[in-house]
Amino acid sequence: MLKAILRNETGLVDQCSESKMSEATLLEPGTVIRPIIDHEGVKLLVERLYGISVLELTEMNGYDDKNYKIIEDPNVKNPLITNHSPHGYVLKIMNSMDSKNVSFVEAQNEIMNFLLTRSVTCPKPVRNVFGHLHSVENIGGKQHVVRLLEFVPGELLKDVPKSEALFYQLGEFVANLDNKLQNFNHSGLVSREHMWMLTKVPDLEKFKYVIKDTEKLDLVEEVIEEFKYAIVPRLDELQKGVIHGDINEMNILATSKIPNSKSDYRISGVLDFGDIQYSYYVFELAITMTYVMLLSGDPRSGGLVLAGYTVNRRLPDDEYRLLKTLISARLVQSLTLGAYSIVQDPNNHYVTSTEKADGWGFLKKLRKSKPNPEDDPTDWKAIANEYLTRS
Repeated sequence: MLKAILRNETGLVDQCSESKMSEATLLEPGTVIRPIIDHEGVKLLVERLYGISVLELTEMNGYDDKNYKIIEDPNVKNPLITNHSPHGYVLKIMNSMDSKNVSFVEAQNEIMNFLLTRSVTCPKPVRNVFGHLHSVENIGGKQHVVRLLEFVPGELLKDVPKSEALFYQLGEFVANLDNKLQNFNHSGLVSREHMWMLTKVPDLEKFKYVIKDTEKLDLVEEVIEEFKYAIVPRLDELQKGVIHGDINEMNILATSKIPNSKSDYRISGVLDFGDIQYSYYVFELAITMTYVMLLSGDPRSGGLVLAGYTVNRRLPDDEYRLLKTLISARLVQSLTLGAYSIVQDPNNHYVTSTEKADGWGFLKKLRKSKPNPEDDPTDWKAIANEYLTRS
């Protein structure tokens, strides 16, 4: 879900938004679930739970969570942290709704450790002074899960030069990630539900009241209805497994093969496991394509992601035909929930990044334009085949 502006478990933005809207009970309009804590409270929390004396503290972007980049005082060490992270840490304070599902928190920690042992670069959970990978703390009168992760250095995809090769590599990377996750199972994912799952697009009916523009509202309603009749009846036919659930330009890392160079970047890692779910592989692909196309401003770039993805994972033709509806649905989901969240918290500009990337304009182009059949920028299969042939 296009997020925006700082950087996170990588450089400073999206090792942050480890979760978004809800859990066993879906978010209802008007519910306040974000942690309320000041910087002094954070420093005391880190010292008490992790024995870390904070030298530098920087608040990072987050959707419904609070996230902080921490540099520890080198003179004060927690003996339980045997390998100190040279790049610092990220303290994550989860929203009060997701904090009710401790099993899902455990699933996030386990999936990161699972991937780390399979050569996937991602954040590493850190044990607290009690030997646990998380704790539940009373903060501002509500119960919030608190965790610490090692900060992963690197540059976010949004900040590096864009190229056809990079988007192709992203498709390869995501398919490879999904392939590895075929061997991951956790009870915390079985019944998890939250508003950022694509399966919850019909529930956007409850939030569409925040869209005041008539033309935009018409688009939202059109996509919701199309999702209901084109996607929902087909769900039982789709390939299913554990997916990341929110591959976007804010939680993919890229590094240059040439030290200190600003060229020849390659996809190197992944952040933010707050949307992991047992869901549909074609959803993972559609979400990835959505954010790449928004990032590049070019619908054709979706074909490059598709090219890389299908090299490592087969996509059945009947699932390919669902992509345009699924991409439209993700745009509507991000735009609607972003508009709702800014009403709830006007200072949280992180939630409106899809709108800032002209998500409405892209959605309108996707739904309303009549492309030349011989040069259709949304004929992603043809674009993928052309790239593979050329490469």
